[in-house]
Amino acid sequence: MIVSLDIVYRSHFCFLPMRLPEGQLFGLQLITNFVGVDTPVRIPTELVLPHLNAEQELALFCEKLSLLENCQDFFMTHQLRAWVNINEHIVDAILSEQQLITRISRLPFIELTINESFTDLNLGSGNLRLREISKLFALVLENFGAGMATTKSIFDGLFTSIMLDKGFIHKQIHASSFTPFMQAITDQISPFCRALIIAGIDDEASLVKARLLGFSAMQGSLWPAVPVESIADLLLPDSSL
Repeated sequence: MIVSLDIVYRSHFCFLPMRLPEGQLFGLQLITNFVGVDTPVRIPTELVLPHLNAEQELALFCEKLSLLENCQDFFMTHQLRAWVNINEHIVDAILSEQQLITRISRLPFIELTINESFTDLNLGSGNLRLREISKLFALVLENFGAGMATTKSIFDGLFTSIMLDKGFIHKQIHASSFTPFMQAITDQISPFCRALIIAGIDDEASLVKARLLGFSAMQGSLWPAVPVESIADLLLPDSSL
């Protein structure tokens, strides 16, 4: 996808791994950056998205689907999940286009992720958009603890997986109260989802603490993102675990 701002950018994708406590690959989060077409300038997606209209957002989402269609043998052979972020415009497009529903349904390893900033998330199952999309596809809350949402949508059972916000983890992980505090959260949230993932695991000390808490999987700087052409390398034994 090509986007013109101060310079012309093209979309560039990579995969951010999530690891099981034992080290095996749990799944991959599809990450988008934008790279200058004629200059080696990289800009984060969050700086570009406000400049995209609904049509451009949908085009970017479809570009992600095309990528995952090309990679589907890898995900299905190794029984891995792929996380793809969506917003309100993408949800509306999916719910209104049977062709798009069919296309996603053919990729059963896809899980759709939303952020705490999603409009009216605190309505829980009273949010028609979320209620309907959760009936069709596995839905993930990917930054729980960011401070913008209550637990209602979680307790209403909208999400199959929940990831704790990395900023939230970074603020807590070096405190002496981290372990009992996290244990209270996992005890409260785990009954309402199939998988609870902790983000922000950036060093060995954090890894040791996280492994004691029984999270389904972990993500962080210990396991950096890889380009699309290198995803098979993620199946190799992980030396950090």
